Parts: sequence; C-alpha cells; structure tokens
Amino acid sequence: MKFNTLASGIMLGLLSLTSDVACAENVTGEKFYVGAFGEYYWADWDDVESSNTINLGESLGVGFEFGYRFTDDWTARLAFAVHNFNIENEDDHKQVEYYGAALLYHFDDNPLYVIAGYKYMDAYRSFNMANLGLGMRHYLADDLAVSGEINWYEGIDETHTDISLKLGINYFFGQSDASYQVKETAEPAIVSQVSAPTKPMDTDKDGVYDLNDQCANTPTNYAVDVKGCTLMEEREVSVRLLVNFPNDNSDVNSQYLADIKKVADFLNSHQKSSVRLEGHTSAQGDENYNQKLSERRAKAVGEVLTSQYDIAYARVTTIGYGESRLINQADNEIAHAKNRRVVADITTVEMLPVKR
Repeated sequence: MKFNTLASGIMLGLLSLTSDVACAENVTGEKFYVGAFGEYYWADWDDVESSNTINLGESLGVGFEFGYRFTDDWTARLAFAVHNFNIENEDDHKQVEYYGAALLYHFDDNPLYVIAGYKYMDAYRSFNMANLGLGMRHYLADDLAVSGEINWYEGIDETHTDISLKLGINYFFGQSDASYQVKETAEPAIVSQVSAPTKPMDTDKDGVYDLNDQCANTPTNYAVDVKGCTLMEEREVSVRLLVNFPNDNSDVNSQYLADIKKVADFLNSHQKSSVRLEGHTSAQGDENYNQKLSERRAKAVGEVLTSQYDIAYARVTTIGYGESRLINQADNEIAHAKNRRVVADITTVEMLPVKR
C-alpha cells in the first residue's frame, strides 16, 4: 500500500512537470553535476540470510550521486545510497548499502531520459543487479535541477525483481559556453529574432578593440602594439651650435642668441645631457694670445647659457684650442672669419614614437 501511494505521488509529480514546463535544453551546457536523493525501494528478496529465513521488503533510503555528461546524448553516473529495509514479519530492520553505475540517454529537447545500469548491494550476502529506468529532470535555474526516476531491477546471480522510486536535486558545474535553459510556457513557443553580434568598439581607431586596449586615445599617426600602446624606438637626436666672432673679439653677437637658445632647450629636454663649448681663433696674431682668446670666446657663450637661459654650470664645460684647429687654411679674410668661432655638438639617444 505504501509503495502504491508513493509511486502514484511521484508519477503525478512527473506528469505535472511535463504538462506545465517545456524544457529546452542546450545540451552542450552541462558537464559535471553532484546530487542528493531520497529513494523508496521495494525488494523481493526471500531467504537472504542462509541460517534464517529472512525476507526483506520495503525501504526508504538516501544517497549521493556524481554525473558527467560526455556527449550531447549521454551521461555517465555513479551513485551511493544507504537503505533501511523492513524485515518481513518482524519489527526489526536491516541497513543495506548499495553502489551503482549507470548510463543515461537524453532525448533532444525533452526533459525525459532513459537509464541503464548496474547495482551492487550487500544485505547478508552480495546482490548484483542490472537495471532499466525512466527519469525526468526539471531545471530551477541554469545550474540547479530536480529529478524524478522509476527503476526496475533484475537480479544477475539469482532471480528477483525490484522496483525503486527516486526524487533528487542536482547541482551542475564545469559548464561550457552554452547553458541549459528552462522555458515556462503554456503556448506554442515563439521564436525571437536574434540580432547579429555587435562589432567590438575601437574608440581611438588604432586597430585594437577597446576590450583589449590598455592605452586609450593614442594618436592616430603613431603605430601601436597588440595592447594598443604607442610603439617606441631608440633614436639618436642631436643639436649643433656655431657662433662666429669678429677679429680679436670675444663678445657674443645678438644674432646668435636664437641658436644658443636652441641648445638650452635641448638641454632642458634631455636632463642627462651636457654641452662642451670649443673656442677657436684664426692664425693671425700671436699663438699664446690666440689660445687665451679662444678660451674667452668659449666662456662667453657658456655665460649666455647659464645666465640668460638658466642652464646649470655643472652641465656646461668650455675649452679653447687657439689656432690649432683651423677649418680653412687659407690666408685671407674669408678663411680668417670662418676660423674665428665657438662650436658645440650634443648627441643623445631617446625613445621616440614610431610613425605609421
């Protein structure tokens, strides 16, 4: 009587679920799940204990299971349960453990599945059984479902036929990109139009989508790397200074102030750089006098850098070469004018953006 009542209740529950819920499974969604269940088991075991005539009948039990859906259609499952069987014609009970393995076959777009498996029970002696069954799963959420099953068991070592009813709850994890969805509907399904995927944004138009762009708003005229950051390369930069002087004179003409300012700007932009000012004279006059004159000319240009453009003294050095480094050996006024000079060359390496 208890068996018939519980069976009727479970079957009514399954029918209710199938009538109220249309389960649309995206079958690549679930991978692994764990579950707990309660089970009513009706056994037809007579003379299970060799020394006594003991018949086992109904039982209520609880158990745990672990499943893995390895294809769209098939799931492998392991189960363990503990039952408390009634001993017929006695007030005593027998605790029995069973271990089971099963394959579940799922139907497309249908909550029902078929079960085929094996069970091992130890009740006074070992029982090996094959089973077939029918189950149904109802999703409460993408990763949570309740299930109901009815199973038929047939003894392998000896003839006996058992039936069980099971209600359980399952939690799914390790899901792939697609997930199971449950659509509740009492009417024919309405197919919604799916819009085309939106193309990822590239706000600064550098060729790297915003999702991967780690350097937003890069200039469009510079090349970028895979992270969207401006590509940089080492490049040699330099500035040259030439200041000419009248004969026997070390005053800096104002026409050269703009050129000297360019040197000051370069030094300010490259704080690790320094300048060496080299003074020279023509071959006219006394050699010792020309040496001192070349030194005064170099110091005069250095004074403009430090006094007018605030370049630190430590970054400016001066030296005079007198008439020892003529750039024009001729003995005429044009050659003499070219040789009366202060020169400086500053070169450094800096990281500069790569242009597209």
